[in-house]
Amino acid sequence: MDSFFRDTYKYLVKKIEDSLKSVNKSTMQPCLEILENGKQDKRVTIDGAGRSLQSALLLANELENLYGIRVNQVNNANLRPLREGDIFIVNSRSGSGKATEDAEFALKKGLNVIYMTGNPELEEKFENVILIKGDINHERKYAPLGTEFEQASAVLCSCMGYAYNKSDKMKSFDNSCYNVIEGLHSNLQELEKQEKPIVSYTSLINDFLDLNNDRVVYFKGVGINEIISRVIAIRYGHLHKEGLKDLNVVYEGHWKSRRKDDLAVLISGSGETDQIIKYAQQTGDVGMKLFTITSFKESNLARTNKWYRKYQGNLIIEGRPEMVSYYNKSIHKVTKTFFPQFELNTYITLDALLALIAKNNDITEEDMKKTHRDKELE
Repeated sequence: MDSFFRDTYKYLVKKIEDSLKSVNKSTMQPCLEILENGKQDKRVTIDGAGRSLQSALLLANELENLYGIRVNQVNNANLRPLREGDIFIVNSRSGSGKATEDAEFALKKGLNVIYMTGNPELEEKFENVILIKGDINHERKYAPLGTEFEQASAVLCSCMGYAYNKSDKMKSFDNSCYNVIEGLHSNLQELEKQEKPIVSYTSLINDFLDLNNDRVVYFKGVGINEIISRVIAIRYGHLHKEGLKDLNVVYEGHWKSRRKDDLAVLISGSGETDQIIKYAQQTGDVGMKLFTITSFKESNLARTNKWYRKYQGNLIIEGRPEMVSYYNKSIHKVTKTFFPQFELNTYITLDALLALIAKNNDITEEDMKKTHRDKELE
């Protein structure tokens, strides 16, 4: 295994672990209690932008799919107007701009505001601020354009969702934080055995970085993996070096516009979800290249190589305890409590691979900044 990839992965995990340890437990406890009030017909609204929003959506996904709590994104708030006593959750590293304006408005309307941020100044504005120190001593080579806060908040939101209905919420939250870190370490041990698919994946992305390659890369998932695929698409869309390298990534949608020799990276823990299998079949309809990421090499998705000649490989990422699709849980018996360990492992793994690809192509953080969206559009 490439030593730089290993060092990057360990750096990202250490940053997440340090961030989780720094969270003020006296702040987390009331936030978990506020969330539990969602059982009492309290609406939950999620606010944020870019990868920070996607991290918060991990919490929203668990609240909706595991507990039946209604969750809106703020841009859909017109469908369900904010009501006094409802819950408003914001995730923003900088704690500035529209997200803070929205939170201040929600506070005036009498909502319970939970603000996850890296900005300590917000503790003076809001009562329930979860301070995430996710980007202290930022290492550009390991996390070009920054990813530490977003990854830490993704894990934190997942653990909050897990602790939601437990009797001892803080103990459950602490246990899930510990288990996530252990799972991330275990996943690296599995990756150590997979030099061939890792080389295949990085070589593929290198090919699509070539300015003469006008094909498009699609990251696709279903359910929580759809959230992770959006995060990864945002990250990989910044792989750019003026006049030399550029990766054409589709953020979301546009699947019907796929063409021959485009690349689909399909993500599924079980490798058995019906819709993701259909995506694999649809890549063959137009002659796309296909790379898959699963927890099980014997799954239907990982075995696509049995019938598809443009199949480029499968990377095994740990985290899914059963080869059962939780997305199709209505027709399957799921025997274990769900936690998005596979999804978090995938997030860290693909981000560590991005750092390796950027290094190998001499793409710096300054290069990537030139492709970041205009602040005016946030």
